[in-house]
Amino acid sequence: MIEENTEKTQQLSTSLTETIKSSELTKVSGELIEVGIDSIMKNGLLKDIPIISVLSGIWNTGTAIRDYRFSNKLLLFLYESSKLPLEKRLKLIDDLEDDNFQKEAGEKLIAIIDNLESSSKAILIGKLLNLFGQKIITKEEFWRVSFIIEKLPTSDILAIKGWKNIDLNKVEHVRKHLYLSVGLGWFVLDASSTGFVWTERLCEIISEELLK
Repeated sequence: MIEENTEKTQQLSTSLTETIKSSELTKVSGELIEVGIDSIMKNGLLKDIPIISVLSGIWNTGTAIRDYRFSNKLLLFLYESSKLPLEKRLKLIDDLEDDNFQKEAGEKLIAIIDNLESSSKAILIGKLLNLFGQKIITKEEFWRVSFIIEKLPTSDILAIKGWKNIDLNKVEHVRKHLYLSVGLGWFVLDASSTGFVWTERLCEIISEELLK
């Protein structure tokens, strides 16, 4: 969706940043539970919230399946993000910025959410943002785990829950290759090498914080 229109991407990025910082964000949670995404979009509910206003504009021009899926994922992401107190949300996006790159955090989040294969992954990204806001994880850990969630099939993410009792060397070949490709494991090269080992901190964030 977002690759097709640079202006649309910028509008979404700006409005997402404004929405996360807004005291009105908690309204998203209540409306999602009470009426669902269809009513929010079709009936123009919550239009005073920046991101909802932009999404409603997209719907009014004709909603493709991909637009619908993106809207659903974005609202579920916001639902989880809204659980973080306002005072912790105010500097959240600024704290996620990378001084070494021009790309804004809001734009990165939009790109990640757009690429997610399922709504359940959007919920995980929202939970991850919540963890960052509580300073349970660092900025680098947020972006690394976001990358993992975006790239790995959901079944492989869920399998990480039992990583402490799993020898990475014995993991099925394709799954092991996927884990290594996103940084969840590496090969020990020194004399005490036991072969492939888990990247423990990243596995802990996923298994003990996101999947608990």
